[in-house]
Amino acid sequence: MPLHTTPQCFNKGDAVEVLKTNPFTIWLPATVLRSTPCKKTRNGQIYVEFQTHYCEESSGSRREYVNAGDVRPAPPPELHRYFKVGDNVEVFYKEKGWRKGKVDGILENSMYFVLLDGVEEEIVKVEQWGLRVYRVWDDGSWLPPLEFQQIPQKNIPEVELKSRGVKLRIMCSRSWKETFSEGMSVEVKRDKEGCYGSWHTAAIIESVGYDKFLVEYQKLKTVNGSQFLKEEVDASCIRPCPPEVQSFHQFEHLDRVDAWLNDGWWEGHIKVVLGGLKYIVCLTTTEEELVFEHSMLRPRQEWVKEKWFTAREFDKTRSSSDMTLKSKELKIRIKCSGRTSKPKFSKGMRVEVRSDEEGYQGSWYTAVIVDSIGEHKFLVEYLTLRTEDESEPLKEKADVSDIRPCPPVIQRIDRFKMLEEVDAWYNEGWWVGLICKILDGLKYMVYFWTTNEELVFDHFTLRPHQEWIDGKWVIAFMKKSKLQVKSKLNLKRQNGGVASHTNFCVGAKVEVRSDEEGYQGSWYPATIVRPLGNGKYLLQYQTLETDDETDLLTEEVDALFIRPSPLVIQQADQFRPLDEVDAWHDGGWWAGQVCKVLIGSNYTVYFRTANEILEFQHSDLRPRQNWLDGEWIAAKRV
Repeated sequence: MPLHTTPQCFNKGDAVEVLKTNPFTIWLPATVLRSTPCKKTRNGQIYVEFQTHYCEESSGSRREYVNAGDVRPAPPPELHRYFKVGDNVEVFYKEKGWRKGKVDGILENSMYFVLLDGVEEEIVKVEQWGLRVYRVWDDGSWLPPLEFQQIPQKNIPEVELKSRGVKLRIMCSRSWKETFSEGMSVEVKRDKEGCYGSWHTAAIIESVGYDKFLVEYQKLKTVNGSQFLKEEVDASCIRPCPPEVQSFHQFEHLDRVDAWLNDGWWEGHIKVVLGGLKYIVCLTTTEEELVFEHSMLRPRQEWVKEKWFTAREFDKTRSSSDMTLKSKELKIRIKCSGRTSKPKFSKGMRVEVRSDEEGYQGSWYTAVIVDSIGEHKFLVEYLTLRTEDESEPLKEKADVSDIRPCPPVIQRIDRFKMLEEVDAWYNEGWWVGLICKILDGLKYMVYFWTTNEELVFDHFTLRPHQEWIDGKWVIAFMKKSKLQVKSKLNLKRQNGGVASHTNFCVGAKVEVRSDEEGYQGSWYPATIVRPLGNGKYLLQYQTLETDDETDLLTEEVDALFIRPSPLVIQQADQFRPLDEVDAWHDGGWWAGQVCKVLIGSNYTVYFRTANEILEFQHSDLRPRQNWLDGEWIAAKRV
């Protein structure tokens, strides 16, 4: 039986716990509603509002006067404490309050069996966060003492005891205030009935007292739905938003996850792996088993000592592919190289075949090797393309340089990022493009630079773009342009008149020139938002993003740096040495000149402004066109 506390002074807003003994001993979380100097208590009682105990006639929290001897301070949380068999603990029982028990067994995923104290034997299964060390509040001290608390001397005057308690709160709140600042995005763990233990995204509005913050939820609204819910929250229930964990394969049985449900993240674990990228998840707090698509799950992470730790280390690939994220320099090789290590293609092998026909350049189609024709060609049969009369699958000869093995399957569980390079399933083939807008409902707008088009795709009709480099699959994973173009372009630095004979209407597709050192001659696709007058326009780039990476970059630009999007010309024939071309690189078109024609429709291209030579695939080049006197003029072949 826990010791009764010696009555002490509490202030309005103090977090306390109230002892109840019917039908069993339990401490209920509560908040003091009125300051109660010890000499002026109402017949030795304190007026409190319970946090988990509600009125039967209404949905509001229960308020009542309780005996001062049945009230103790709420012990500060000890996060991420682990227990062993035989430890005396308190269990947060049925989301109501704290009951004494003893650890009876240790399970996987930080779960425990606890034998509760009481007349009838009862064993409950509890997750780690629902346990704490069993302590009693004896004459102003916790027994056993808290790790950071010095054991006080007894018979200290009450005024000194009160001061000591304030000092303790100041020590704790100082680190909290340093951790959580006004306007910061955080996640808040709710302790209300029906959503206990779920985490909800919110923003810090201000600090309230020593260890509380006023937050505004970003998804939860008030009862009437007129505005977002604001709430005072204890600092121990707040954590920074966890970083996004990139994952490239399915979750497995017993993986610890967070599931998106009712506008919040609920902790649980994978109970069953279903087909169709779905799972049965057992929620920790409710023990419910619900079905979730894996786009609605995220890997579980723990906030420990101001650091995030994943519950499970994700492999970047399930094949021998080199999935390491590359530097900018290596990305150039990924973008520019299409050479393979001459893989051996055998009869019946499934492959992908590249098309360089006009209107289809750079797209890949699944096929099967039928037979070899000489040393460098194969007869292939497409799996998704048919003859003109639709009577049979299409067969044709393909050069070995246009054939590659099928890439390993990467089941992208998390959402794609802005400007990430992807393959989109379109017209029975895979087309490479960039994510230019993230839409609701797991949809994306994808920009295709080869055709200057934007199309909408579902999440599961996209895959991360991979390149076959020197006999290995390398994921491009171009999260953003490394040029940091917002600062480098600086296109509103000059004054200038409207370009002659050129006016742009709202929604027009254009290209914007950079004249910054090292970037001269590069053009970036954009869309006119509106004219601003004085020869200036507000436009939105299609391949450049804002500093916070949440949206496409919008900028004011002088008309002298703008031209219409050139006519789409896909050259079926090979380029020749000295041909003037534009090469697609880092989100823009760069003016260059073909140096050498390589095997497999690849080229080396010389850039005068940067004095560099890089390698490109045929589909990443276009014939150079110049905008002169209101019309496009093709550059002459030398």
